[in-house]
Amino acid sequence: MSVSFIGLSILFFGFYAILANFKKQKKSFNFRVLSALAAGLLFGGAIQLVFGVGNVATSGFAELISVFGKGYIKLLQMIVIPLVFVAMISSIMNVEGGGALSRIAPKIIGILLFTCAISAAVGIASIYLFGIDANALVSTIGTNSAIEARGDSLIATQDAMASSGLSGMALSIIPTNIFDMLTGSERTSTLSTVLFGMFLGYCILQVKNRKPEKVQNFVDFINSAKEVVLSMVREILKLTPYGVFALMTTFMMTNDLFALAEMGRFLLASYVAIGVMFAIHFVMVSMFGLSPAKFMKKIWPVLVFGFGSRSSMAAIPLNVETQTQRLGVDEETANMSATFGTSIGQNGCAGIYPAMLAIMAAQVMGMPVDLGFIAQLIAVIAIASFGIAGVGGGATFAAVAVLTIMGLDITVVAILVSIEALIDMARTALNISGSMLSGVLTAKKNGSLNTEQYNADVTATVTKEAAV
Repeated sequence: MSVSFIGLSILFFGFYAILANFKKQKKSFNFRVLSALAAGLLFGGAIQLVFGVGNVATSGFAELISVFGKGYIKLLQMIVIPLVFVAMISSIMNVEGGGALSRIAPKIIGILLFTCAISAAVGIASIYLFGIDANALVSTIGTNSAIEARGDSLIATQDAMASSGLSGMALSIIPTNIFDMLTGSERTSTLSTVLFGMFLGYCILQVKNRKPEKVQNFVDFINSAKEVVLSMVREILKLTPYGVFALMTTFMMTNDLFALAEMGRFLLASYVAIGVMFAIHFVMVSMFGLSPAKFMKKIWPVLVFGFGSRSSMAAIPLNVETQTQRLGVDEETANMSATFGTSIGQNGCAGIYPAMLAIMAAQVMGMPVDLGFIAQLIAVIAIASFGIAGVGGGATFAAVAVLTIMGLDITVVAILVSIEALIDMARTALNISGSMLSGVLTAKKNGSLNTEQYNADVTATVTKEAAV
């Protein structure tokens, strides 16, 4: 056991002790997550500067902390399907009023797709605004063996998508075996779960209207299952600061900072595009006669969690809680918007990112990018946004799907996977903002928004129950 391994391990677990002390001091959940994120970036960067990338002296330490980082991610993945399943069934079966469902779901989906299309246009504009040349990026970085290996894996994924065609991708959303669907083994498992959950919830609703006594036990079971799953989510959320610190440390110590500097312009362009979309969200809120400042203040804690965890699915309980208790959205709308927003019309992962990569891929292939190409690209992005899982790495699948449909090369996807984590944090926060926006605007349009609650001054912190 090397001295470097022991020293790095002491520092790593020393910060874990600090995080535990922060909790004892009753520091807010947001403070602990942001502290872990910043410390992980600094610690991992310092390790790389001292030891370099891929140093044998740090390989054992990297393997150790991967247990904590990857373990946290696997826990989030473990809970995704159960959470989406019970949340979707519950939100549909508890809708009051015969026409309430038809007044809520189409508006939420429409807003999500509309903002996804806008985000695609913003992503396209950012490429030209920053003058990003994909050819220079490919020639500078594209010869790395690790990138070539990632490219081979992505090509296999692209070939599978291309062989099924657009109709095959659409049909893959309909589950043929619900038990296989619940394993989460397919790219479309999340949306398939949403679809089946909606169907089951609707059928329960129909039986409730005809013979409520026949289905009451099942309704009670689903509501109880939802509470149990939410309790599981809360237990996992407690680990967020620790998981974030391990993930950020791993990212910074295993990615060449000097190579990442070559991608700095793309990183900056991505964050500017994401910032512009946040501004558009606030403008849309104001267009409906609501205060964008109130909206931002109240959703901020959920965005912080999404930024650190890179999972909009794990944020569903905080998303729903914020909408219902702070923004004045009715429970049915909040549940549907939070759930739909994890797999339909994600503004960051399924909108901005695939649009930027598609333009760069066209540059590499020498294809002319005219208004017809851009219009087709935006339409494809909106359609392909169905079924993109709201967990880390979902944007890569979205990009591969869009590039496959458009017949574009995926070399840039393999190259930019290196900085996925840095961009994905902000993209996830934008995805969550988009889902909450759809809930607020839908409730406002349907007249179910409690404007007094929306305008009330509430301290923007996540509740103790949700984020201990």
